[in-house]
Amino acid sequence: MKALKYLTYVGKLAGFVAALNVIPFVDPSVGVIVFAAASILKDTVNRIGDLLDDGQPNQSFKA
Repeated sequence: MKALKYLTYVGKLAGFVAALNVIPFVDPSVGVIVFAAASILKDTVNRIGDLLDDGQPNQSFKA
């Protein structure tokens, strides 16, 4: 599950850079959306994995 960690890191980094208006021709609001989507994706996968792991939301799933 380290792939999820790295993919969300790249997504958050790309969203943050785009939100700072550093990348030409990319609207900063797109960066905010990408950052939020990466965060939501990671949290969702962690919660679903936690429930599938032992059926309880106790943060035992390590992504």
